This record gives sequence, structure tokens and C-alpha cells, in this order.
Amino acid sequence: MPRMTITLSAERRQALKETAARRGTTITAIIDESLELAGIRTRNNAADIVARGRARSRMSEQEAMDLALRETAAVREATAPRATSAASRD
Repeated sequence: MPRMTITLSAERRQALKETAARRGTTITAIIDESLELAGIRTRNNAADIVARGRARSRMSEQEAMDLALRETAAVREATAPRATSAASRD
């Protein structure tokens, strides 16, 4: 498993160590759990979630794609900056 270095305040590091000891687990396990709860998933984990969702939805792949495209377009439309015309600025 690859190693990673992170910088924490002394207080946060101590709290993390105490929590791991209290739970009888490792700091790595706590960080992993926290990432999972934050929605950070591996590609395989995300693919499994999508597959389960498709199975439950009873939609065909084409219906799911059409819905995804409609929803994406709606979000982009709702969040797109509004252009002002030259006439409205005069």
C-alpha cells in the first residue's frame, strides 16, 4: 500500500491518536472511514455503486443515459452565468 504524509496540528494529531486508542483501531482505519463518509470512493467502489443503482432503477441503459443528459443540462442551465445584452446595458 502506498504511503502518504499529511500535516496536522499537534492538537488534531493527538485527538486522532486518542480516538484510535479508544476505538481499538488504527489511525489509518479512522482516516479511511472518514474519506468514505466524505464520499471519496475508489473507481471500483464507485462502479459498484453505479451498478447497484442501475439494477434497482429498472431503467434501460439508454433511459439512464437520457435522464443523466437531461439532468446535467438542467443543472448547467440553472448555474450558467447570465449574459447581458448590449441593449440592456444602455
